[in-house]
Amino acid sequence: MKKKKKTQPIPPLSPDATEDEVVEWLTTYDLDERVAAGVSEIVEDRSDLDQLLQEALFQDNTAQLNMHLPPAMKAVLNKLARQRTTDATTLARLWIAERLRQELKARE
Repeated sequence: MKKKKKTQPIPPLSPDATEDEVVEWLTTYDLDERVAAGVSEIVEDRSDLDQLLQEALFQDNTAQLNMHLPPAMKAVLNKLARQRTTDATTLARLWIAERLRQELKARE
């Protein structure tokens, strides 16, 4: 007779959790486990993300995202940015916003 594996209950994520705590919680507990335990849910309606993206386009650039790129990719990005009379960071930010918009439209 097989014994059932006893699983530990999944604690809900604290609303004031730090970014590191969120990452640890997400990597510790699988999505299926979280959904089964009732501490996460899959939401199909992404209209709130559309609204957030629209609002984000007019916000100050205060959040930071650090990325490592291969030197050749950075050189191409710099060259394309110069051709558009802007800097590489601005061009990358515009491309990210454009791609986010595409991803959100594809999920409608």
